[in-house]
Amino acid sequence: MRTKLFSLLSLFVILSMALAACAPQTVVVTQVVTQVVPGATQVVTQIVQGTPVQQIVTATPPPAPAAKEFKSKDPTTWVTLEFGGPQTLDPASDYETAGAEIIQNTYDFLVMDQKNLTTQLVPDIATEVPTVANGDISADGMTYTFKIRTGVKFHNGDPLTPHDVAFSFQRFILQGGSASPAWIFVQPILGAQYTDITNLIDPTGKLTDDVASLQKVDPAKLKSTCTTVTDAIKADDTANTVTFKLAQPWAPLLVSMVYFGAITDQKWIGANGGWDGSCDTWQKFYFPGYDAINKLNIGTQEDGSGPFKIDHVTPNQEIDLVANPDYWPTAPLWDGGPSGAPKLQKVIIKQIADMATRLATYQAGDADSIQPGSRTDWPQLDTLAGSTCDGSKGDCQQSPTDTPDMSGLRLTNVPQATHTEVWYTWDLNTAGGNSYVGSGKLDGNGIPPNFFDDINVRQAFNQCFDFGSYIQQVYQGKAAQVTTIMLPGEPGADPNAPHYTYDSAKCTAAFKASTLKSADGKSLWDTGFRFTMAYNTGNTNRQTVALIFQQDLAQINPNFKVDIEAIPWASFLSAAAAHKLPIFIVGWLEDYPDPNDWLVPFASTGGNYTTWQNLPKTISSQFDPLIQAGVKEPDPAKRATIYAQFNQLYYQNATELPLVLATNQYYFQRWDNGVYINPLWGWLWYYPFSKN
Repeated sequence: MRTKLFSLLSLFVILSMALAACAPQTVVVTQVVTQVVPGATQVVTQIVQGTPVQQIVTATPPPAPAAKEFKSKDPTTWVTLEFGGPQTLDPASDYETAGAEIIQNTYDFLVMDQKNLTTQLVPDIATEVPTVANGDISADGMTYTFKIRTGVKFHNGDPLTPHDVAFSFQRFILQGGSASPAWIFVQPILGAQYTDITNLIDPTGKLTDDVASLQKVDPAKLKSTCTTVTDAIKADDTANTVTFKLAQPWAPLLVSMVYFGAITDQKWIGANGGWDGSCDTWQKFYFPGYDAINKLNIGTQEDGSGPFKIDHVTPNQEIDLVANPDYWPTAPLWDGGPSGAPKLQKVIIKQIADMATRLATYQAGDADSIQPGSRTDWPQLDTLAGSTCDGSKGDCQQSPTDTPDMSGLRLTNVPQATHTEVWYTWDLNTAGGNSYVGSGKLDGNGIPPNFFDDINVRQAFNQCFDFGSYIQQVYQGKAAQVTTIMLPGEPGADPNAPHYTYDSAKCTAAFKASTLKSADGKSLWDTGFRFTMAYNTGNTNRQTVALIFQQDLAQINPNFKVDIEAIPWASFLSAAAAHKLPIFIVGWLEDYPDPNDWLVPFASTGGNYTTWQNLPKTISSQFDPLIQAGVKEPDPAKRATIYAQFNQLYYQNATELPLVLATNQYYFQRWDNGVYINPLWGWLWYYPFSKN
């Protein structure tokens, strides 16, 4: 979003209507026979010494009463209302926005966006943004050198050194795991063909997420794998630099460092359950899963150097941050940007699943910002917004129906770098029982584990979803169906690319073409099915997706039954990663502005979502060559040609169903100041915020 920093409107005038007297004259007035309305021109007849006299007078209203001022009950504390909490607070593991919100505020990064401009970077822990011109990027684009800021301290008082910076990226890669963001730096450092550190040991990907098997690998091979990483990312404490040597030129490297690669304290990580930096032990810390990570302090606490520190965490209820009074910036990070200690003393992030409760808290003035469950909540929130700021223009207007009770502020037309997908899971996990698959058989009361292995079933589902109804119910008509997974404006984005639309006849034909049979030989169409679609509690957008599928499938065939269940966000993610959910509905928020950020997790072997889907390599291996060729190609036109081939192949395989792209709205209070929205990650950074 390219807008100016908006100042929130906090005042409006209430004009009083009252009678006013005319100015006195040097005559004796014995009677006044008309009313005078303030501000209006009137003909006034007076009886002056018995003679009628007419005068044209304009009444002057009294001074207006003091304007209504919107003020917070506590200007030192920011309260935000959300419906889900973090999956983890470990910067090398977290890969969702609730955790990122905490990490962005408690840690520093090498570089950062210049306010809300995602393609313009400014230094953070680095003192300069590397360029070819300043000599910090080599001519061949394969070596990056970062000059590290001195005098910065972690929250526990440890000094931040180049060694900590190098360690942070080394650990990011070596901890690995398909559910983590490790691939973002695995690819530029080790090669575009890789998505996990274990690929260096076994390129087939069989070791990915297999902690037990990794421990059995030859120790010499394990150590050489680690040194490959530590040799590629080196600190020089004397020169105060960190150097990255890439496997190939990688244009998105710097923009990917804005949100990933939080600088961590090596000593603190080692003392609190994480890797200590030794290449003899790294395999013992390979990603064990979120539950295991969160049993350690690295998953539930922090020791960053950012503007805020964690005060306390109440799981599934609240996370409180307090200001870091010693935050290091002595000058603005960009022209007009913040510096020094945060203006806010505390940030309270409340996790409240029920929208009615969130709304009541916000309406009472006890919260500064609120997360709607979906766009269906907008009309209620709009009634509280006395001021509206246009995110595409940066201007603010007072509502024509503004009243003293309307303390809210609405930010509209904010571009989004995200859309939601409907994902199908191959070879569902039924070990130990799986309530989401019903009977686990094709008998009308369940589905077999290989239900979505059948391309006819996937294509049927893709043609049984009513996009028009979804866009109207959730977006009030203000959205467009996604035709390619990459965002508009990026190479490969094409509104005319092949895509699925709602077509009940094609849906019926695809179901009838399915090769799935019941135990007694009946077809899928004749037998029917039943399974459960889960969505994360409080997310009414995703609930609506499930409801539309439930309704549309039942209309196609009454024997097609979908049950719907709400589960907590962390449980939802864990179930999806464990291959328990037949369908999981998850959005993807762009990590960095490039098509590769969509194609790797969505389609590559070992990608984040392809791993959750159990996507067979027979399918992902079709995508891999195109993904790797596209990211290495510097010419945008040639990249677009490569990605057009990808789009066709992606459509044919129907591995998932992309939904819609829309602008967003955010809701604050009129006493909030310094707020701006980053189009990639929303309002995650509280450092510039203040309240009057």
